[in-house]
Amino acid sequence: MSDHSQTPAWLNDHFFTEILKQSENDPSLQLVGECILRPATLGDHYGSVMFRTAIRYQSERLPEEQEISLIIKTQPTAEGYKKEVSKDSKIFSKEILMYREILPAMAKVLKEAGEEFEVARLIYASIQPNTVIVLEDMTPKDWLPNRVCIGSIEEVMHTLRNIANFHAASLYLNQHKIMDLSSNSIKEILCEGMVLTQFSTRFEEFCDAVGKWDDCETFTGKLRTLLKSVGPKYANVYTPNPQTVGYNVLNHGDMNWKNILVKKNSDGRIVDSMLIDYQCCHWGTPAIDVLYLLDLIVDNDTKKAHRNRIVYEYHHHFAAVLAKLGYMEKIPSLVDLQMELLRMGFLEVMHVVVFEKFKFEELTDTTFDNFDQGNPDDPCYETEPFSSIIRSELPALMYRGLLDQ
Repeated sequence: MSDHSQTPAWLNDHFFTEILKQSENDPSLQLVGECILRPATLGDHYGSVMFRTAIRYQSERLPEEQEISLIIKTQPTAEGYKKEVSKDSKIFSKEILMYREILPAMAKVLKEAGEEFEVARLIYASIQPNTVIVLEDMTPKDWLPNRVCIGSIEEVMHTLRNIANFHAASLYLNQHKIMDLSSNSIKEILCEGMVLTQFSTRFEEFCDAVGKWDDCETFTGKLRTLLKSVGPKYANVYTPNPQTVGYNVLNHGDMNWKNILVKKNSDGRIVDSMLIDYQCCHWGTPAIDVLYLLDLIVDNDTKKAHRNRIVYEYHHHFAAVLAKLGYMEKIPSLVDLQMELLRMGFLEVMHVVVFEKFKFEELTDTTFDNFDQGNPDDPCYETEPFSSIIRSELPALMYRGLLDQ
């Protein structure tokens, strides 16, 4: 049974009354009417069960009724991928820490440097007696869920700057010993157990399916060799750099097109963006988020036309913000970043082989539960534009040496 089919009994009027009293520091606050929860869009979240609600309330301190919209994230209980990745509440503990301490600290130093960094307001969070995170729903404030990859260099600039701000603030906070961020890790979840098994199965499925294409035998031969060591190579990407090699930042860790909110103008163009879902934050190479930006935020045409500029603009803003923050150590250069992207290029292989197909699938609440089966006969492999994208991406990976690691 899906976790969304039955609302937890403890998510009731009493619960919401008490957390709002606490959040607003107002013991006179009372709900007006019944609180009705509705499931969030299925397929939008893979580490939690999400509900939405709009609550009307009144208070002795306020002249009229108020309304607030909320997002409620709870821990999955149904067997499957969601329950596995959220076991022991580690990703919830991480996200609670992000919203309670790390994101406010980032927003503070960035504001002092003249940079805006929008974050959804945390209303309530706990691990016991029930694991839950309650955030203000930003959609009534004109923030919209992003449903597709971004299709222009101008529109991606907003997300690019957010990632650069996030990275710069994390490096500043950590290196200046204001906050130790180095313990944040997603490696133990992504690089072992069920998740690694499912990603490896998807990798093999890709080899079997694309291996049938007459013009791709050379590439799939190389990929089959890589398949033998997917685990160690993937783990290497998520192993923080030693002091003598490269540099580390706090990565968002799951920077795909679904994990941003956007504002649009009357022409439907993106004019602002906000990062959301901080369950996978990871201290390590900046290549993680930058490759996600290139592969899973922008569409393939924009990536092909503007890859070098996107990397340049990200680094330019990252370096400029560090300078404004008063960062005292050597600011990593564009060459340093390019070396990280090349050294951690196996992640880009994973994005093409394992993740690219997600863009063409109807993602549901149980999408990942069937990964261990594999389906090389999936019609997606023969459809456009997926097949054309793969025929373009595989040579690009080979020419950068990423299929011969």
